[in-house]
Amino acid sequence: MSDSAQFRERLPSFPDVPAEQRGRGPVAFRYEDVTQDGRLVARAASHAIGAAVWRDVLERHPLTPTLIGQGILPILARLVVVVGGGPIAVRAKVMAEGGFEIVEAVDDAGKSRFRADMFASLRAPRGRTFGTVPGEGDEIAIGAMWGEHVMTRPFAPPAERTVDRIPEGFGAPRRVDYVAPARAIDLPADAQWIDDAWTDDTTPLVFGLGHTDSNQHVNSLVYPQLLEDAALRRLHAKGLPTDRFVSRFEMAYRKPSFAGDVLRLRVRAYTRTVGGAPHVGVMGVFATEAEHAGEPSKARVFGSVELAR
Repeated sequence: MSDSAQFRERLPSFPDVPAEQRGRGPVAFRYEDVTQDGRLVARAASHAIGAAVWRDVLERHPLTPTLIGQGILPILARLVVVVGGGPIAVRAKVMAEGGFEIVEAVDDAGKSRFRADMFASLRAPRGRTFGTVPGEGDEIAIGAMWGEHVMTRPFAPPAERTVDRIPEGFGAPRRVDYVAPARAIDLPADAQWIDDAWTDDTTPLVFGLGHTDSNQHVNSLVYPQLLEDAALRRLHAKGLPTDRFVSRFEMAYRKPSFAGDVLRLRVRAYTRTVGGAPHVGVMGVFATEAEHAGEPSKARVFGSVELAR
């Protein structure tokens, strides 16, 4: 895996997996996926897992038909993306490299959840959409990401959705500690709160069909976009600069939302130093009004975005 330490140190550790669990593939970006200074937008970087893992290694893995035949699909439960470097051109030939591992996540009560943990990194030639730059054409790291996918039968009746074993052929899943979605809003040890308390964002979140995907619920990448927008509003309200770039986001998905749902987003800002540079972060909790009034761990989605110059 040929990505930069500047990304890897802000992600979970990538496992050493065999060649049959690794893949690579090209990624094409849209005009809006590259910022005015030539950096890759964090949400767009997540497509590296699609190119390297979903469309390469999983399509050719011999056990994929077995899983599909049993109605088992890996459903995204946690996504961490780190980006930076550049500049790159929109038309750059970007290559993703990644892999996957099947693990058994065990909680404190001994309950197991089988997961497909997927990881990927992105490299591209240095360049600009318009004009030239020093070192044009040199290959550079522009991002890396980590995704945890719970193995489930999403289209089965509720009582049959849980997967209690993985079909033979993947080997014995490595056992790891289960981390609850709400842990995504734990304050990092090297960070300090800017806000004294959580506060409601300025407007309700109203979902329509344009927010959904073929999995029949709101798409996972809708949430980091909404949290980024709310983070900029929070920075503006506190008199902080908003001409900032999301260098990292983390989202943990506990429960899906659907077209017609209305949620409230609660946010809280913090600050930390990354590589000697100050970063401002905003954590968010997505839930309905009723869910916010109940047990905090029962919200739908938890996450954070970190913004830097």
